[in-house]
Amino acid sequence: MNEELLSPKEAGKLLGVSTRTIQRWDKQGLIKTVRTPKGRRRIPMSEVRRILRQMTNDRRAVIYARVSSQKQNKDGNLERQIERLLKWAKENNYEVVKVFKDTASGINDKRKNFWRR
Repeated sequence: MNEELLSPKEAGKLLGVSTRTIQRWDKQGLIKTVRTPKGRRRIPMSEVRRILRQMTNDRRAVIYARVSSQKQNKDGNLERQIERLLKWAKENNYEVVKVFKDTASGINDKRKNFWRR
């Protein structure tokens, strides 16, 4: 049974990367390609599926939310901000591994949780 082979452009479109990235991945050995008799790259559909699974598994995020004052915090702005970020992460298939929040000025970077890991 012959497997469907895609051009770098077609594979890139499915993976959300450029043709140049597909070429670079090939040179780095990150993606398996086959060559046509004329020397053109073709990417097996199984490789595209493998990379898509890998990309899906690697989608992790850390959320950082901040408000400037205790009043904004008491008004629920901080929690609404976190809710919106969590909703966006879920809709875009990100696994949220941590949530950091601060009530501090945004003028400088002297915020307790801004530098946390």
